[in-house]
Amino acid sequence: MSEASTKGERDDAPILLGRVVAPPHKESTSEEFYFWAGREVVVEKTQVVYVDCELGGERVRFYGLVNEVFRQGRTGSVAEASDRHDGDLDYEPPLQVPGITYAAVTILRSDPARLTPPTEGAKVFLGGEEEAAVAYAAEEIEPGKELALGVVKNGGTRLAGPGRIDLDYLLGENGGHLNVNGVAGRGTKSSFLLHVIYMLLRKVQREARERPSDPDRLRVVPIILNVKNFDLFSIDRSSTRFDPGRDTPTWAALGISDPAPFTNVTFLAPQARGSSNSVDTGRPGVLPYSWGLADVIERGLFPYLFADDDVQDDNFGSLLRDLETRLTREERQRGEVRRTLNDQDGEVHTFQQLLDWFDKNIESNEFKKHAMPTRRKFQRRLFKVVYDGDGVLRRDEPAGHPLNVISRETCDPKVIDLSALAVAPSMQRFVVGAIFRQLVDERTGGRARRGLRYLVMLDELNRFAPRGQSDPVTRLIETVAAEMRSQGIILLGAQQQASLVSTRVFENSGIKAIGKSGAMEMNREIWKFLGESARRKAAVLEKTEKLLVQDSFREPMLVQVPMPPWALNPHEAGPPSFTSRRRDEYD
Repeated sequence: MSEASTKGERDDAPILLGRVVAPPHKESTSEEFYFWAGREVVVEKTQVVYVDCELGGERVRFYGLVNEVFRQGRTGSVAEASDRHDGDLDYEPPLQVPGITYAAVTILRSDPARLTPPTEGAKVFLGGEEEAAVAYAAEEIEPGKELALGVVKNGGTRLAGPGRIDLDYLLGENGGHLNVNGVAGRGTKSSFLLHVIYMLLRKVQREARERPSDPDRLRVVPIILNVKNFDLFSIDRSSTRFDPGRDTPTWAALGISDPAPFTNVTFLAPQARGSSNSVDTGRPGVLPYSWGLADVIERGLFPYLFADDDVQDDNFGSLLRDLETRLTREERQRGEVRRTLNDQDGEVHTFQQLLDWFDKNIESNEFKKHAMPTRRKFQRRLFKVVYDGDGVLRRDEPAGHPLNVISRETCDPKVIDLSALAVAPSMQRFVVGAIFRQLVDERTGGRARRGLRYLVMLDELNRFAPRGQSDPVTRLIETVAAEMRSQGIILLGAQQQASLVSTRVFENSGIKAIGKSGAMEMNREIWKFLGESARRKAAVLEKTEKLLVQDSFREPMLVQVPMPPWALNPHEAGPPSFTSRRRDEYD
């Protein structure tokens, strides 16, 4: 890609595309107008255009986006067109009567602001980087708050400079969180979320060098949850798909002249059953994580162990709360309530001992207010949880290696594997609940640092916060989405179908990014806030394209995202340059 194309492929002279027209049934409105194009001009959908005209004695400039291009011939019917060629495909009639190209334009804004359309006959010009920034209101972003996530598409091949979002809509001032929708593989959801994290890390690292003593500068702590195989365990390795000659110019347009893989990444995976090491991930230096019974009680995680339908059962939930109370001792120390495991007169220190104790006391007066079927159901569920989770739950050990994601400064990413727990989906949800619980407790405990943001990346969001559910994990994620952005917890979520995700979680996303998405999904009620043109576009997006939706944008911004220099799975990873992390470094 040439430097000219990156900046919009414009010379000093503006490119004239056509003139405004307003015939019957194609009348201009305050939101839309039409123009006919010159015969030698190629007009394309998604092009940024501008129009200058005189209205009421003042010069007004309109900025718009081509939302559809039409071609109209001179013939009145298909039969007439066939007759002109005598039905012969090889015959060329001596007199050609060419048709015309015309386009529909959505008005994004005008300067000065006027709620009226341009006048017919006004010239329509192709916009470039400056016009694209004005059209999408990117030039209004407060200095230092902008983040370029891609290069604005300006038709099929032209580009119009960096496409910037306003960090106030991502990090909590005017909104918070980012949600990405897209089909499996072609929607490139995880790839885009990693790209956002990478761009934020580069920004905060640059600001740390420029303003090292500024207490209010932005700090980020990326927490990346790996949900498929061990794909994200290679982000510190170069990608064999990255071509510096082809891909570096696009990065340069975003202000990154030296794109490279992530560095100093901490990788964590579930502790293996009967071992002090993590499960085999195919790479060295991976730290294990696990919980013993004491860890679960101390951190208030006991309800997250059980399946959605169990906890939503009133009888089961009541027994669960009673048992949690029985296992918990609370003490106030230095103004804070500390929870510890109640040792049950020395009988219960581990999950296995809890199973044995419950078996022995299931018919005792300890649980007399609960019906026996409920007790038996709880006994079965507890057994399943302990044995399905054996390893990440230390069955015979009182303590494990609980995840610790807390940091006071910007740090390199922590990649936490969930895919090894795929055979026990409830344990995946438990781990997610444990991470968010720790963050919520930290940020509401009076220890929040100004400028610090935790970025939690979670794909397949519909599995962890499904629509219509009210289990503890779903409620916790909804709380994060609705209330914790101001406390610095930012959810970078993704899914194939937003219609299957908690409405509260999806609608609280200050920025939405759309990759290639299924046509049936885009027709769901949840996507009605998008115009018909944008929904159609979402169904045919390329892998490198995203539609960015921000409240201050009048129309979704179509951007091209550069190819990542890091590997997105082990199969495309270049030679390793592993840096292992010691347990004491993590602790």
